[in-house]
Amino acid sequence: MIRHWAFFKQSDTSFGTFYPKHYIVAGYPSFDAAHAAERAFTESGVAADDVRAASGDFVVNQLEAHHGANWMQQSESQVADFIGTEAGFLEEDAELARRGGAFLFVFAPDERRVAHARKVFAQHRPAYARRYLRVAIERIVDPRSGRTA
Repeated sequence: MIRHWAFFKQSDTSFGTFYPKHYIVAGYPSFDAAHAAERAFTESGVAADDVRAASGDFVVNQLEAHHGANWMQQSESQVADFIGTEAGFLEEDAELARRGGAFLFVFAPDERRVAHARKVFAQHRPAYARRYLRVAIERIVDPRSGRTA
């Protein structure tokens, strides 16, 4: 079953799939790099409870995992996979985790916070970053180019 993390201010699932609404999820090559970005965010004025680094193992095997999901969660997950909103991103996350990567979560419910995050990401560049909106996922840093979108 998907493990819920108290860090998230709102629900972290949608249709039974990991979906941390109003958060930016950034992938880094190592936990040290993700933790350095976390420090940069807090040093830039972001509240400590609005940013958190997490290991790839924790994200992929705890937050994104569906082991033991009930039939409703499995059905919802299949709908999400069919729609394609998250399935590709979960694969991208799993690949990063397999390579020893880690993740950074930044609470960004408004454009002001997204603009601030872009500035910090310019100094602590992730492999990719995406923002989970109510009905869409916005690329903040494109994995193909590494540039902010």
